[in-house]
Amino acid sequence: MKVLVIGANGIGLMPTTPRKARLLLKSHQAVVAQKDPFTIQLCYKTGCATQHCELGVDTGTQHIGVAVVADNRVLLKDEWALRSTMEKRALLASRASNRRGRRFRKTGYRHPKFRPHTKRVYSEKQITRHKHKTHWIKQKNKFKSNRKEGWLPPSVQSKVDHHIRIINAYLRALPIDTHLTLELGRFDMQKIKKPDISGVEYQRGRLYEYENIKGYVLARQNYKCAICGAKFGSKRKDGSPVKMRMHHIHYVSKGASSNPDDFIGVCDQCHTPEAHETGELDKLRKKTKAQARGMRDMTMMNIVAARLRTAFPKSRNVSYTYGCITNADRKSMGLPKSHAYDAVAIAKHTAIVNDGDLTVHDNAGEMFYVQHRKKKRSLHEANPRKGRKQPNRTAKRNAKNTKRVKNVCLLDRVTYNRQEGVVTSFTGTACRIHDRNGKPILRDEDHDTISVSQVTVRHRNNNWVAWHLTNDEIKTKDVVGSE
Repeated sequence: MKVLVIGANGIGLMPTTPRKARLLLKSHQAVVAQKDPFTIQLCYKTGCATQHCELGVDTGTQHIGVAVVADNRVLLKDEWALRSTMEKRALLASRASNRRGRRFRKTGYRHPKFRPHTKRVYSEKQITRHKHKTHWIKQKNKFKSNRKEGWLPPSVQSKVDHHIRIINAYLRALPIDTHLTLELGRFDMQKIKKPDISGVEYQRGRLYEYENIKGYVLARQNYKCAICGAKFGSKRKDGSPVKMRMHHIHYVSKGASSNPDDFIGVCDQCHTPEAHETGELDKLRKKTKAQARGMRDMTMMNIVAARLRTAFPKSRNVSYTYGCITNADRKSMGLPKSHAYDAVAIAKHTAIVNDGDLTVHDNAGEMFYVQHRKKKRSLHEANPRKGRKQPNRTAKRNAKNTKRVKNVCLLDRVTYNRQEGVVTSFTGTACRIHDRNGKPILRDEDHDTISVSQVTVRHRNNNWVAWHLTNDEIKTKDVVGSE
């Protein structure tokens, strides 16, 4: 593992060893330039003799792999685990409930932030047609969207911003002539769903000539129940008609989409709460392979790739590659499967194409960065508690949003009883600590709170928690946030 170095003039130099970085910081010959990735800046003038470096980046919606290779040696390889909780429906539902509560409060009317062109709001306008008579007519009010060009949903925009920020952080700390190789894939959604699609079928889709998804699903099942086989529209022995219900095979809360493949048609007698929990619907869900995220990641990656092509246009020092090429190069070099090793294969892609050189010397460990959430959004947790005797301006905040107790801050890496972990929350003057696997460090068998006076702070973190992994730990990596 190497530490990134920036010269006194702000130009990137060759990475150095952690030992030398510690000595420079201790002797005040260098200062910390940035924490993630850890970079130091020299306080004295030095030469600018550098080697040619290759920077490989394995893009992704959940993980970003980064590797720096120079002269067939892996200087560093890092993996960044982005937050995946932003898309979880539990958080979205919580945010929706808070928003719904705000709408029903007795506050003054606030105009909408934006309104699409398709929506129209009618307002009454007073006109005078006769001298002594007044009439009211409805008039269309057109609202134009205030969204800027290139607007993206916040969840997608955060992925794009993280990619650009992380890549620029490495480019700033590496030599100027560093060559950047990005893995940018393009996904054909319809081709993935239907491999033999061609021509006008791209415009028509599977729902062509069907009224809606329900009509398509029922026609696919020959208008029969997927459980009991009852015919739609027929009558049962008691004379009641057979009614069809649309059913998600997998739970929407776990990523099921509106894709027709996620739906089945069942009759009203088979579509019961008992069948959901322990009945035939539960058995069918367990037999069927879950589409956890569907096409969401692929769609998001198409957007991220397009924005990265704009941010880092193809030039002499920037090139692109694809996942199939990376997979073949990694297997040819005999590297295990991981995002960091994919980045190593991407960094070596230029040398493989030009010289066919597959040799790589890797003695460096891996830095694993995990993004955490530091603050909760709900109003009842952000505002002072009710029932206080003090005025609102002096009331204490909810303990769930406490960021610091004495000298211990949230997400600091600490040690307790020779065990290393991260501070996840506070309760008064005590804190909760979880190790790198996400398991709580206990004070005893029944208590998971530890006094802050009994812990030792090893490293200050922001919303990124860094773990150093050896090559043996990489193969059996089980770090919290790794998916």
